[in-house]
Amino acid sequence: MAKKLIRPEIEYHCRECKHSYGHYSKNWKGIYILGKCPYQKYSVLLDQDCCDKFERK
Repeated sequence: MAKKLIRPEIEYHCRECKHSYGHYSKNWKGIYILGKCPYQKYSVLLDQDCCDKFERK
């Protein structure tokens, strides 16, 4: 039987970074899930783990 992988708990998310802006595209709960970052080429998921340029708001 296959074992279920346990993902480590992420301490910070892109949502909490001072560089993230322009949040858009709400999920079914009404929470924003996509946003922009000046260091990324494309939009980012706000619940992703943060990058190396993370700074807390």
